Amino acid sequence: MHSRIDRRRLLGGMLAGTAALALPRSGRAQDQTILLSIGSPGGNKTPLAVARPIGGASESAEFYEVVRRDLELSGWFRMIEEAAHIEPGGTGVKPGEFAFEDWDVPGAVGLGKIVLQPDGKGLRAEAWVYDVGGRRKLGAKAFTADASAWRSLAHKVAGEIVLRITGRPAPFASRFACAGSFSGNKEIYVVDFDGYGLTRITKNGSINLAPTWDPTGTRLAFTSYAAGNPDLYVADLSGGRITRLSARTGINSGAAWSPLGDRIALTMAPNGDPDVYTIDAKNGAVSTRVTKAAGIDSSPCWSPDGSKVAFVSERGGGAQIYVASADGSGARRVTFQGGHNVDPSWSPKGDRLAFVSRDGVFDVFTVRLDGTGLTRLTQGQGDNEDPSWSPDGEYVAFSSTRSGSSHIWMSTADGTHQVQLTTGKGGYTNPSWSPALTW
Repeated sequence: MHSRIDRRRLLGGMLAGTAALALPRSGRAQDQTILLSIGSPGGNKTPLAVARPIGGASESAEFYEVVRRDLELSGWFRMIEEAAHIEPGGTGVKPGEFAFEDWDVPGAVGLGKIVLQPDGKGLRAEAWVYDVGGRRKLGAKAFTADASAWRSLAHKVAGEIVLRITGRPAPFASRFACAGSFSGNKEIYVVDFDGYGLTRITKNGSINLAPTWDPTGTRLAFTSYAAGNPDLYVADLSGGRITRLSARTGINSGAAWSPLGDRIALTMAPNGDPDVYTIDAKNGAVSTRVTKAAGIDSSPCWSPDGSKVAFVSERGGGAQIYVASADGSGARRVTFQGGHNVDPSWSPKGDRLAFVSRDGVFDVFTVRLDGTGLTRLTQGQGDNEDPSWSPDGEYVAFSSTRSGSSHIWMSTADGTHQVQLTTGKGGYTNPSWSPALTW
């Protein structure tokens, strides 16, 4: 069973090419490697000022707001309000073209300066990053993009500022797949990191749930009732094709791609009792039956190295998180507090699982693989479900009703910094964080 994705919006905004261009070697020789921010986002926030772009591009005002919002969302910085800037507008960005003293006054520790100008039919952006107190350049980089992809260009500039100050990549060039009820039905969508660029993937008028990215960021697996049964489908975002991969009797749900992208773990019930299986990602053939214990086993996720699978099981009474080898051997229980722990998501760092526990409402927790170090990320803020880690393991995204309808929220891994990413009327559920994307 095949269908086609409407790719006009997908290609128009999301697939616009953005290429990184290194500045001349003479400009890079002075780059410094001493970082202004260490630790993790959400801790001690570095005071950061970002000047409005120079260069005359018509998109400058909106571009500037995207960069600032990305940096605020990151949790790394305390952004200095533009009203506190005393440097005259239009001042240059290169060393010697501006006065560091102008940025001492508002208390900036880090400084981002931007050039945004037309480049043929496209745009060119330069990000220059400085240590104000040390009077030194931390680095500079230029990027080009089609004019229609100016938001993608802004995310790259913001990411460069984070990288130069912290030495760590930012998740701004990633996206979320989610289920959305915006059309009256639950369809699959993709949305940019900051909640913009909403793109509809399915249009079957049925119930579509639980999308998950493959390791390349070019395919989505999801469950759909389009044919009357909860079957597993795969959407090829680059080719625009949707294919039904598993249509076995009963459920075909909770898909998770292996790190190599060659297998998919999911819950199936061919014998009536839901169990975790792995299937071939190309033809849907069953590779392994992972669980065989009595009771319901569901919601698998892979370890980053592909050697293990975490899943939910009722074998010990109530829903709890277990970890086993990918062939199902050596299963051991990880969660012990609470009687309903579900939706595991394995950190890319390999050391923790995020999951959801019900205590009147649903909240997000993380735990080490040996069951210690239980950390509560959310509490008393509506229902918080469907955790998904950022590609670098620094953040956890989840759906939350704390602002009314369901939206995608993001928390630092320790819970200290939480922000709402999507806006509007709501209806965002099952967020799945993409790998870092180049398209």
